[in-house]
Amino acid sequence: MKTKNIINSLLIGLLMVAPIVQATNTTTDKGNNQMSKEQTATSNKAVKTLEKEQNELLKTVHEGVLAGYEDVVKATQLLAKDGKEKEAIKLLQEATGKFDVALVADPKLNLVLIDADVSVSALITTPALVKTETDIVIDLLKDHKVQAARAILEPMKDEMVVSRVYLPMLTYPDAIKLATKYLVEDKKDDALETLATTLSTIVIEKSIIPLALIRTESLLETASELDKSKKSKAHELLGAAQEQLEIATLLGYTDKKSKAYDDIRAQIKAVKKEVDGKNAVEKMYDKVKASIKQLVGKEKQTKN
Repeated sequence: MKTKNIINSLLIGLLMVAPIVQATNTTTDKGNNQMSKEQTATSNKAVKTLEKEQNELLKTVHEGVLAGYEDVVKATQLLAKDGKEKEAIKLLQEATGKFDVALVADPKLNLVLIDADVSVSALITTPALVKTETDIVIDLLKDHKVQAARAILEPMKDEMVVSRVYLPMLTYPDAIKLATKYLVEDKKDDALETLATTLSTIVIEKSIIPLALIRTESLLETASELDKSKKSKAHELLGAAQEQLEIATLLGYTDKKSKAYDDIRAQIKAVKKEVDGKNAVEKMYDKVKASIKQLVGKEKQTKN
């Protein structure tokens, strides 16, 4: 019974790591916002550019370490069956060889990237619609209609999720050697417990980037590049930027009391006022663009 429980825990753990490789891109259209077709195309291009940049950064997977990890996974799956200990030992030994080669090449290896992806869930909506749906969800939850509320909440995400899986090379290879030793000594339970503990040391990190912020940044950039005579178009762009910023807040990507968001709102408002005036707005554009870029950078920071 003990062996079966450990095996079940191991297999469940492997499933928790495996889905990271399955990236998904979805778009949910809830209603028309202030952005024109041209503005939408520009902001979509900005999102695609960011997605491409993030995917390029994730191409640093260590193939040798990944191959070793895959051998460990196969060995673990074999140990769920009776009489497969010898095959599992061989795979664990092969994994150890691959880890050793990687460590000889770079003895300072610590957290090594073995898997990563970028998933995009885009939401086309308006602040009014987000508020309405949020109120409906609150009423449903008060009536304990959790599943109905969940169906409304599930598509209410407008984000890019960057996921990374790291293998801790300071401890993982030694743990695999220990598990192999236990198997050779016919101590299967000890080997399984060691593998289960080792699996729990794998680090999965995710960073979430609100797409509304990327759109805000793109709209402000476009507005700042306009000829000074095109005041009407500048107002349209700035209004759309304000809307996207509000959507990011209403979707809960930041606290309504966030100073950073309040500052950006105030800066956009000030720019809109100056667009019609005689004063130069270049510096004001530069300031608000710098503020939004800093905020986007902050949102990119990895969260476990």
